[in-house]
Amino acid sequence: MMEKVLLIGIDGVYNYGCEAIVRGTVEILKAVNPKIEVTYASYNFEDDRKRLSDCDIKILPRPKRRRWSWYNIVRKCLSYLHIPYVVPYDKLDWVVGFDTVFSIGGDIYTLASNGSYNASLPLFLEQLQQRGIKYILWGASVGKFEENHLALRFFSHHLSKINLIVSRESNTWEYLQSLNLNANLCLAPDPAFLVKNPVNLVPEQHEGIIIGINLSPLSALYEYGSIEEAVAIQAEAVIRLIERRGCEVLFLPHVLSPDKSDNDLLYMKAIYDKLPKNFQDKIMIIDSDPGFVGLKRFIVKCDYVIAARMHCAVNAITVSVPTLFLSYSEKAKGMAEFVYGSKDMVVALGDFENTQLVIERLEKCKFQSRIEEIRDFDYNKIFNR
Repeated sequence: MMEKVLLIGIDGVYNYGCEAIVRGTVEILKAVNPKIEVTYASYNFEDDRKRLSDCDIKILPRPKRRRWSWYNIVRKCLSYLHIPYVVPYDKLDWVVGFDTVFSIGGDIYTLASNGSYNASLPLFLEQLQQRGIKYILWGASVGKFEENHLALRFFSHHLSKINLIVSRESNTWEYLQSLNLNANLCLAPDPAFLVKNPVNLVPEQHEGIIIGINLSPLSALYEYGSIEEAVAIQAEAVIRLIERRGCEVLFLPHVLSPDKSDNDLLYMKAIYDKLPKNFQDKIMIIDSDPGFVGLKRFIVKCDYVIAARMHCAVNAITVSVPTLFLSYSEKAKGMAEFVYGSKDMVVALGDFENTQLVIERLEKCKFQSRIEEIRDFDYNKIFNR
């Protein structure tokens, strides 16, 4: 039985999806073993400590690797010689007293928007395995890697070594089975579904239609040539949606990263600034940084939610708001099918521009989720296999 667990693999819980993974994982593990000790290795310690102050978890500060560390200098020099060099994810000497490590990055075992991959964390976790620590890839969306043959070869080998891979959606499950990774694979709900809702969370009565929208610069880089192009195109899409549906809009940031290229709030403010004044008057931006749980109080005001960030979609589903996934990767397709039993509630990110399609999906789809069945999932059966 697991007694001392380490969570690692995220940059910080300023990403509300990562916050949800941490909170949900604690709920799950405490239900499996009330005496379990859960520690989260934080590379953004002060901010994470504030955001998780009410969570039953120990937060262990880890220093961020400096840009001009000798590791990065060596890597850069070798790159000019076309010699690959993997910068170590972290030192090993501090990982003491843990029996299990959970890689909680969610979709970090995928290709980046430019087709590259990062082997740093997987190799670090292999080293922990060699020290006798059980390695679980947790709440994962993995692949696909076929566009990068080096990545496909690396991850096919690496994934076969992991003690347990817990996939959170069907597309990953099917993909890993196609790679013959059956022995250490299981399917279970994303931990975000297990985060408790605030008490007295009741939708407010309102006139007209309110649509919550989450758009992100990260997803935009997968679809468009530049952030500037994405902002201009998606601003026009928002205008058409308001015009044709006669709705008001809540902008729902789900990642407030210190890196502006991954900050939903800054990205959606840029979209807002592109809009004429009469359309700005129909939009409210949630800029108070309420966190994953706090954002639910705004989401329940919505009649529908359209979300590029998968965990923003999950957040809406957990408070019973009909939700349309904007897909830029396999994980959204798999999660939509996992929750709704069909892919009708997912459209490609580029199809957000197709206003008629978006409206038809919102109005005609049967948003009957499996949320209660998902919440009743027995995690004992995957840990005791």
